Amino acid sequence: MFSFLNLNTVGLCPRFFVSIADTPQPWQTGFQDPATATMQGIIDLHHDIVFFMIVILTIVSWFCLRIISRFHYTTQAKPERINHNTNLELFWSIIPSLIVLSIALPSLTLIYSMDDRVQRPGLTVKIIGRQWYWSYEMRDHFVNKTKVDMDSLINLMDYPVRDRI
Repeated sequence: MFSFLNLNTVGLCPRFFVSIADTPQPWQTGFQDPATATMQGIIDLHHDIVFFMIVILTIVSWFCLRIISRFHYTTQAKPERINHNTNLELFWSIIPSLIVLSIALPSLTLIYSMDDRVQRPGLTVKIIGRQWYWSYEMRDHFVNKTKVDMDSLINLMDYPVRDRI
């Protein structure tokens, strides 16, 4: 009756659904799709920094190739002596400062926006490693501001808790 449901089709169904999900793939070069605005900001900051990196790499490579080609021993070219060129010194100082500033401002904005999201956590668990065991302190921020000390982590929502050391 259901001849199209053979073992191969049933075996491929979970693989199909996993391939639709945004999972990391072997040899993946980009980021996964962001789930939060913070991750989108991290991805945008990464792209901005990579842009500046490529521009700087291109300029430095061009300068190196130009110097190698112009001052090769077969061309017999002599470099000029430059002393106290104010325009060159301003260019050499201001451009890197602007590049660092254009990288620092978005990164600081992102860091402070991440800090704003954690101002009022729903639950804070302080985990302390003792000599032979772990101890846990949990503060209740909303009800009566009490501190609960315990020697084992209580699973409040019946979700499995996995400890990784």
